[in-house]
Amino acid sequence: MNATENTGKPKRQNAAFKHIMILHWIMAAFTLLLYVTGVLVAHPHQSHLLIWLIPSLHQSFGMLVVLLLIARIFLLLRLFSYRYSKRSPKVTFRWLQTIILHGSLYFFMLIAPVSGFFLRNLIGLDTTFFGIPVPSVFAPNETWGELARSSHFWLSYVFLAFIFLHILGHWKMIWINARKRFVDFAKASSRKG
Repeated sequence: MNATENTGKPKRQNAAFKHIMILHWIMAAFTLLLYVTGVLVAHPHQSHLLIWLIPSLHQSFGMLVVLLLIARIFLLLRLFSYRYSKRSPKVTFRWLQTIILHGSLYFFMLIAPVSGFFLRNLIGLDTTFFGIPVPSVFAPNETWGELARSSHFWLSYVFLAFIFLHILGHWKMIWINARKRFVDFAKASSRKG
């Protein structure tokens, strides 16, 4: 056993990183659900029950993503303070690129759901969080409502473009991990058979 394992510091850092990654994948799943329900809200070709249920789920998932984002930011701040308390980050082009991409993702992760909340306020619809009414911030306004509708639409799709950039940036790692899991699964299956 080496000295770093005795101190326990890497374990704490690994635990924080694991928590952030768990939140990452939970938020990714809810973001996917937001896009699916968003398309269904924009094109309501469902039964009467789904016409009521889909917008409610879309609003709730949006607010849940914002709450999870706040928790994730706090975890990231803890991880950064731990990681950079003794040394400053090494500023390279790759580091700046990562910071800009992730900063943009966080910005759109916040602003897209908030714009949807404002949209509902401005067109005069109530907002709920899994059935719990959320108080409106703005009075209905037709002109601002149309601007909010357009903003919510475009912010959501710009966010989607940044998500694709994020996936492309990690594609090699995703491919290697998927391939490794497939090989491990194939080996385990061949041992059983």
